[in-house]
Order: sequence, then C-alpha cells, then structure tokens
Amino acid sequence: MDASVPIFQQTLPPLGLDVAPAGECGFEELEEACRARLKPGKGPVHIKGMTTMAECRAAMLAVNQLGCGAPWVSWVCDEEGESPVRVHMLAALFVCEGMGAAAFGVDCPDDAAGERMAELAAYAQIPLFRVKAGRAEPYPYEPVPRDPDAIPCATGAEPCFIRRTIDVGEELECGPDLLEDIIAAEDDPVGAVKIAVQSQDDVEVFAQHQYAVREALCLCSDVPELLEGALRVYQGRAFYDGTGEIDREELDRLTRLYGLIVL
Repeated sequence: MDASVPIFQQTLPPLGLDVAPAGECGFEELEEACRARLKPGKGPVHIKGMTTMAECRAAMLAVNQLGCGAPWVSWVCDEEGESPVRVHMLAALFVCEGMGAAAFGVDCPDDAAGERMAELAAYAQIPLFRVKAGRAEPYPYEPVPRDPDAIPCATGAEPCFIRRTIDVGEELECGPDLLEDIIAAEDDPVGAVKIAVQSQDDVEVFAQHQYAVREALCLCSDVPELLEGALRVYQGRAFYDGTGEIDREELDRLTRLYGLIVL
C-alpha cells in the first residue's frame, strides 16, 4: 500500500498537555485546545509528532468535529518503538486506524527506521509513512490479511489482541474500589477487563482510573450516551461484547468516532 503525501493545509503539533495522572488537563479541555488551533473545513491535516495517546486522540476528534477530513498522524518513538512517555507505536497505530486516520507514520532514529516500519507494516491496514528531517515520506508495503481471531485493540500504552471468544471475566462496577478491582482483575487468568458504566458518575470515576487498565478493555453500558462518555475518556481502543442493549446503528457510530470494536 502506498499513498502520495498531500500538501498539508494545517499542521497540529503537540500542545504539551496530558490527562491525569501524567498531567492535570481534562480530556474535554484538551480537545478544545486542539480545536482552537484548527481552521474548520481546511484539510488535509498533519497531526504531527505525537507522543501521548490523550493528545493524539483529542487532536483526531477535533479534526473530525471541524470537518477537516481524515488526518495523517505521525508518532515520535525511539529505537524500540516507544514514545518518550513509553507509549508503543503499535498501540497508537491501532487507535488512530480505528478512529479513521488516513495514514500513520513515525519519526524515529535512522538506524531503527527499517525495523520499525517493517513492524508497523505487519499490522497496518492504512498507508504508512516515515517522518525524516521534518518531511513525510511514504512507505510502500502490502497489507497483511488480518487473522480474524486476533483482533487488534490497545490500552493507553500497549497494543493487545483479543479473540471473538474472549473470556472477559467478572464485570466491574465504577465504585470507590474501582482501582483496586482493576488491579485484581488483571491478576486473574482471563483475556480482558470488563467495566460497566451505568451513570454519569460512573463515567467520571472511570476517567480517573482508566490509566490503570493494562489488559484489553471491554466497556459495558445500556445507555449510548454513557458508553460514548467512557469511550471519549479512555485513552486506548476498547471493545463491546454485545451483552448490552445498545442498537447496532449506534454502535456503528461509536465505532466510526472512537474505533470501538464490536464483537
């Protein structure tokens, strides 16, 4: 797969902001800061030099809301594929791909570029590029057909894979012990953590502790607005196991906006 690099009409670099616990910015505030730096309807946009999932996701949502078209997204990483705050480029790829990026690229050391681009090419389904000396260079490759039993998702820092028959374990409630419950759930021999969101208070509690999720995340709710609220604040790519009562049209909308995986 190859795509010629467009003439970018706008470039959105990092703002140096992050959500808790790494920063003090709320996600809505971060998204608004991105919107304030963009001109509506003017694209394509290069979301350039991202290092944190929160800024990257906020920028993508802002571009979408302002009708600037599908963005190109580039990620800064080291020889191992990790950004300065230890977020792996594959996790960023899976999130950006799910949220509708037109292409994904990395800005990495020259001596690691070949290996890192090959690693991305083993999983990507959208055009890839490399940023070198500040310029985007397309990376030609042929997408590898994905194993239908290895579905890519992501935590806020690491890539992970799920199967359609995954065991999600016991459903966790967003109560005062959510942080401890997440840690305990991840010690169990199941494939994912499942968290129920049934009120606005639940969304706020989840937002405070979502950073602790280190396995694939299943979000559960019977209320579309609450599921969307949780998807907005989750800095990874979650899935929905179909046990709730949200209709398919609404789930498809959440998939387009946030990359929700529906089993």
